[in-house]
Order: sequence, then C-alpha cells, then structure tokens
Amino acid sequence: MSGLTLQGLMARPGLRTLALASLALNLFLAAMLVGMVRHPPPPPYQPMPDRFVERVAADLSEADAQRLRAAFEPLRPRYAELSREYREAGQRVRELLQSDRYAPEALRDATDSARAKRRQIGDLTEETVLSVLPGLSPAGRLRLVGGRGP
Repeated sequence: MSGLTLQGLMARPGLRTLALASLALNLFLAAMLVGMVRHPPPPPYQPMPDRFVERVAADLSEADAQRLRAAFEPLRPRYAELSREYREAGQRVRELLQSDRYAPEALRDATDSARAKRRQIGDLTEETVLSVLPGLSPAGRLRLVGGRGP
C-alpha cells in the first residue's frame, strides 16, 4: 500500500477540483465573516416619528431635543395611522405587480395613493418642525435645518 502524498492527491483531477472548491468555499465564508464584523446589521426598526426625532435630537442640546420630542409626542396616533395606510397602499401596489393580469390604471392609482400617504407623512413632519423652530435656540434651529451651528 503506497502512502498518499499531497503531490499524489493533486495528480488526481477529481481531488484537485474538490480541493479547489473547498478553498473557494472557505474564502467565501471568511469574506462573509469579515463583512459581518465590518458592517453590523442595521439598527432595529423605529416607527415614525421616532426614527426622525431621535436622529435629529442627537445633534441638538438636551433642552432643544426635549422641545422637539414634546412637539412630536401628541402626533404619535396620527403617524401610526398614516404609516398603516402607507403600508397598506404599498401592499396594494405589490399585489398588483404580482397579479397575473397587468392593470396599468389600477397600478397607477395604487402608486399615486402610496405616494400621497408618503407625502402626508412628510408634510406632517415638516409642519411640526416649522412649529417647533421658534422655541429652539439659534444653534438648535441651525442644526435642525442641516447646519453645523456654533
């Protein structure tokens, strides 16, 4: 019985292919692990207005952040309703796209409805921000509209 050597194994085409496939799989798995470490998963989903308010509040002073949170707090039910309607409108678009029969007018109407709901959420957010601006510090107002502030 002859001993198996690396050179002997590599001389056989099937084993060479298997070794190459194993190496490729190991490299792929290593790349996946590196990608997971370098790019952690996204933060948990936050509903509107929380995701907007907390993202913006992080750049404000504590007093300005509290004013912003207080302005949005009573609007939670309205945001919940608009978000639900927006999800339902989006689901309607998906259903039409997956349907066996293509109905361009129905698809356009459903898309317009979803867009209108998204626009209502944006309008509500904009109006609320505009209403809170007078109560913020000058630096807070500048930061809220995208400036750096002093």
